[in-house]
Amino acid sequence: MLTASVFKRDTANTNQKNNNEFYMDLALNEAEKGIGFTSPNPLVGAVIVKNNKILSTGFHKKDGEAHAEVNAIKKLSEKELQNSDLYVNLEPCPHYGRTPPCTDLIIKSKIKRVYIANSDPDSRVSGRGIEILQKAGISVKTGILEDKGKKLNSIYFFNRKNNRPYIVMKAALTLDGKIASFSGDSKWISNDKSREIVHKLRLKIRSIAVGHNTVIKDNPQLNCRLKGFENKPLDKLVFAEKKIEKFSFAENSGNIYTIDRELSTDGKSFIDFCNEKRIDSVLVEGGSRVYSWFLKNDLVDRIFLFYKPAFMGNDGVPIIQERKINLIKSLSDYNINEVKIIDDNFMIDLYRGEALCLLD
Repeated sequence: MLTASVFKRDTANTNQKNNNEFYMDLALNEAEKGIGFTSPNPLVGAVIVKNNKILSTGFHKKDGEAHAEVNAIKKLSEKELQNSDLYVNLEPCPHYGRTPPCTDLIIKSKIKRVYIANSDPDSRVSGRGIEILQKAGISVKTGILEDKGKKLNSIYFFNRKNNRPYIVMKAALTLDGKIASFSGDSKWISNDKSREIVHKLRLKIRSIAVGHNTVIKDNPQLNCRLKGFENKPLDKLVFAEKKIEKFSFAENSGNIYTIDRELSTDGKSFIDFCNEKRIDSVLVEGGSRVYSWFLKNDLVDRIFLFYKPAFMGNDGVPIIQERKINLIKSLSDYNINEVKIIDDNFMIDLYRGEALCLLD
């Protein structure tokens, strides 16, 4: 994980464009400190500069808490803030939500210039933050390290653009497409390094979808076990015939929801539920019936398959249940993003639409 330190920089021989990119890069590094904890809010970092000296930094730490601009501004006095420059990777918000508008505080602080990587696609912002700052006499420049900013907040931008969660499916399987033996044993088809990649996905994604039978058989923790992120909130979406009151992983952080027959009527019901619960991304982790449901409803944007180079046989549990496909031309193809050897496993990364940045 990258971190930004506060230090002086000799800029005598560096043009303003490079200065702007340098400070914006620090703002993006600040934003990265919030990875795993801000969803469905974006990752945002801020840097305040005056006379080529970094005065303060800040980042959005957690959904519902103060925004990056506020955390950076509150470290400084009125005198320090006056005529300073603010670098922030996302357009400051002009609306009241769970926190007041950042634009009001920026104007009150008498900041002279604001540099922004990306405008905010949220309909409550979407250029209004920039317009309000400009009307207050603040110089605003956008598009600095724009691509890097979009990459960092790719799930946020997808969610706001499409009004639905980004849905990722992952599975460990044998070469003949089996995710477990006839007795239900599946530990471990994937190796340690493959499972570490899964935890990196869990770090970036808001929720995990599993079937009730998978919970009963495997007793999974469904948490992120990367060092320092063990308490990262992960909502659990458990597909079951009826509502379940208690699960063994209830002590883990995150909400637990039963996706019962009503919510799984079709893809739209599920999407509406996710939008209502502010779930911007889903990692589908099995079993076979759940994988099949997501594919049947054409909901999967990304697939990570971790293969063990072995064959299970016809009595193993298939990754996908019977779909009654008649003609090959009726199949819906995915694009290949990457094929990678991981010790004694190999991974295939597939996508449709946008291959968002999930593992960098």
